[in-house]
Amino acid sequence: MAIPLTTDIAQMFDGYGRQARLFPGLLTIFPPLLAVMAWFPWLIVSSVAATLLTIATSCGLLYALGSWARTKGRRIEPGLRRRWGGWPTTILLRHTSELDVHTRRRYHAFLGAAVPNIPVFPTAEQEAADPAAANAVYDSAVIWLKERARGKEFAMVNRENAQYGFRRNLRGLKPIGITACAITLLASLGAIIYSNPGFIDLVQAHAWRSAIAILTPLGPAVLSAMVVNAFAILIWIFVVTNRWVWEAGIQYATALLSTCDKVQLQQTPAVRNAASTGN
Repeated sequence: MAIPLTTDIAQMFDGYGRQARLFPGLLTIFPPLLAVMAWFPWLIVSSVAATLLTIATSCGLLYALGSWARTKGRRIEPGLRRRWGGWPTTILLRHTSELDVHTRRRYHAFLGAAVPNIPVFPTAEQEAADPAAANAVYDSAVIWLKERARGKEFAMVNRENAQYGFRRNLRGLKPIGITACAITLLASLGAIIYSNPGFIDLVQAHAWRSAIAILTPLGPAVLSAMVVNAFAILIWIFVVTNRWVWEAGIQYATALLSTCDKVQLQQTPAVRNAASTGN
């Protein structure tokens, strides 16, 4: 007896995996898949679609889809970091960041006292003189903080991390998403023209009523699927941008760094005193 699909997905993906990996992959294939279902509605009412879905789940194709989405997202990350000038967490820790000076000093003091075997956090002058060395200190401190900001007690960090992963992976899939939707639209238009050779002539002659009369028999499902694919292309172009990923990155960085105040309570009195005094 086959395990229900929802159980399979729950076993293959944790909360982060579903939101950050599986969902971007599913959103990428959804518009073209919707068009296929619209053109071939018998797939919905027959057992073929259910069988294919069961096979896809059992063979790990959904897991492969999520892994593929993660790979595409990770591949664009170095380019994003170059455009941004570093990880968002590193940028917030810099003396030139928009983070208010008092909060930044508190984070510097805590991380400098809590993270073992790390150089002293650089001053503004040292950071300006050697940005690469300062970034190395910040990056190392953030790696240490990430390991301690795991678990259910850091729910906000987990949510923002999943949100960043979702946007990054969707941005990585952007070229594929646009191409798939464009091919689907062209295939649909090709099918219409093939079935109605005079359709192009009617459009060129601005005989819109006659052209619409040809489209009407296609039914709302096919026309809606074409609209969805066209709208999806606009979403890919104007919403799924580097800026969109950056905003999620800053939100995650803010949530992660704010855990300094929570992690601080778990440290030794000496570390707490150093962080509170800024020494």
